[in-house]
Amino acid sequence: MSFLEWNSRGGAPATVQELVILVQTYKPSLVFLCETRQSEDRVKNLRFCIGMRNCFHVKGEGSGGGIALYSLDGIEVEVLSFSKRHIDAYISGGPYESKWRGTFVYGEPKASDRHFMWDKLRVIKQHSTEPWLMIGDFNEAMWQEEHFSNSRRSERLMLDFREVLSHCDLHDIGFLGTPWTRDNKQRGVRNVKVRLDRAVASPA
Repeated sequence: MSFLEWNSRGGAPATVQELVILVQTYKPSLVFLCETRQSEDRVKNLRFCIGMRNCFHVKGEGSGGGIALYSLDGIEVEVLSFSKRHIDAYISGGPYESKWRGTFVYGEPKASDRHFMWDKLRVIKQHSTEPWLMIGDFNEAMWQEEHFSNSRRSERLMLDFREVLSHCDLHDIGFLGTPWTRDNKQRGVRNVKVRLDRAVASPA
């Protein structure tokens, strides 16, 4: 079973076309989108473009935010809780008979409010002993070397992130390719590249 997580930053035609190509290339069983920035009808209808059977959508506030989880036919998704920042579910089907816990995250963009997201993850941890995978855009890096910029990232904020992952017994499963997932596209000393997206999992 494979997964695709993507911060889509809206639903412009070029963005949708790029998503379709990604799905056709990697053939994921589940697709999680952050920052959908679209109406519920548009987000749900996108499942036909990417060949998915089901969609669970949480609308953002105003013209920003929004998250959506798409799944293939035959993949059972039992949503346990959700907010504008997360979807937590039991997942089963595909090549695995036993169910597992999947939490799909769009982290708090505002640094001063990020602790609310970490508190929510601690609460989620208490309600399940199933094998657990968490994936998404956490809006935070773990280490200074994941932040490529002329200025340093807040050590305190990264420590808070590492501490909640340790509390939940979740471990980064690594990556291949470019070491950042966000580029602000600015020039010179104003350019910031950082790894905000990742997948973490319990030992099980």
